[in-house]
Amino acid sequence: MKEKDNFEMIINLRPAHEAKMPRKFKKAVNYIREVVTRHFGAEKVVLDQFLVSYLSVNSRSKIKRKVRVVVTKIGEKTFLVKLAVKPE
Repeated sequence: MKEKDNFEMIINLRPAHEAKMPRKFKKAVNYIREVVTRHFGAEKVVLDQFLVSYLSVNSRSKIKRKVRVVVTKIGEKTFLVKLAVKPE
């Protein structure tokens, strides 16, 4: 199977919602890294700052349920994860 340089996926953050209140945000960030590592075999995953700020509106207590991301390969086993923007 040929590897894609840009890949769009929707990540369900249900495991992060099951975490206790102060740890939800950190669990969501780590879960996104874990999903990208599992699907692409990445050694290093870089998250875009806009994606991180989008995850939680009021910083840590409430997080989004699902997030649509674009995964871009930037190195040998290094991937950049950005928030996908819907075309209008």
